[in-house]
Amino acid sequence: MIKKTPFNILAALGMILLSCQTRNEQTKTLSKTAEGDRSVKLPDSLSSRRVSFVLNLRDTVAEKHWSDFNKKKVEGALVYFNGDKSEIFFPSSNVLRSLGKYKTFSDDYILADRTDSIPFHFELMVSFTEADSTKFYFEHPVEQFLSVEETGNYIESVQSTEMWSAMVIHEIFHHFQYNTPAFLEYAKNTIGPLPYDIRNLTQLCQENEDFLESIRVENEYLLKAIAQDDNAARLPFLKKYLQERKLRISSYGENNPHLEQVENYYIIQEGSARYIEYKSMLALQDLAHLPNPPQIFNDPKFKKFSEFAEMNLSDEAFNYLTYAGPSTYHYALGFNTMRLLDILGVDYKDDLLDNPEKPLHSYIEDYLSKS
Repeated sequence: MIKKTPFNILAALGMILLSCQTRNEQTKTLSKTAEGDRSVKLPDSLSSRRVSFVLNLRDTVAEKHWSDFNKKKVEGALVYFNGDKSEIFFPSSNVLRSLGKYKTFSDDYILADRTDSIPFHFELMVSFTEADSTKFYFEHPVEQFLSVEETGNYIESVQSTEMWSAMVIHEIFHHFQYNTPAFLEYAKNTIGPLPYDIRNLTQLCQENEDFLESIRVENEYLLKAIAQDDNAARLPFLKKYLQERKLRISSYGENNPHLEQVENYYIIQEGSARYIEYKSMLALQDLAHLPNPPQIFNDPKFKKFSEFAEMNLSDEAFNYLTYAGPSTYHYALGFNTMRLLDILGVDYKDDLLDNPEKPLHSYIEDYLSKS
């Protein structure tokens, strides 16, 4: 999820889990496989162990599914809300400048009073408007999360550090998106200024049942294509999906002239983040089947990967990933399209964020043109 202000974008198994098992060391190694110095200096605390776990999980997912995702040690600042405090990992100069008072442990960690009174946080924050020039997220994205305990008070399904970690990785991937220059440029200067955004798409879904039903038909064609045993059997469903999509855009685009462009953007933005969220869940499933899986020391919310041992997208705990709801349909369309592209053997990841104006469905069109 990307937080927005009006007219602005607010915006494995090679897992190395040494930092999650380290009890007393304050300097932690995040990964042995990524390039450069990966050490960070964090306090010996539950929050630090959780954040280290997330970063190692990210490395696992990156190495298997999106190689550029862990080129950096971290994507940037991360605010961990913990009661009346904000624990800020990897603070940027923007964050330091805007806070005023804080306690410094190292360049990688500071502690401040809670940075706002908003009860729920789980998002990437970024603003490009001059009115927000004093904010710590002005032109520099900042990840913001509640602690696992506080998150569970708002999202009933999040009762473990493992499930929380998958959600955090979703937001870290948004940060990675904005750290990709072409994606940032497109979001800031093309999508951001449009007089139409995700709220308009949600409103259209909520007010027009036919529009939402058309989306669900498209999503069903994607799911049916995924379910087939071979690519030849998938072809009819690919064609039906593209036909249904074209008809919907044609029918509603005249009264919503920016619909297609905005929808295409959010399908990439949220679909790819959900894809990475799912891949992190698969990594957790792999860990659940290890004879001696890693542990997070002294974490009462760590469930030893039990939720993920028999994970299936049809299960109630996970079927939200593929479901096209009125406010989340772009997540599902993007996620299911990317799963399908993987099955088809289409190479799209190197191009997706560097060429964000190219819609995700066009990769299917390219595939069909060569079939």
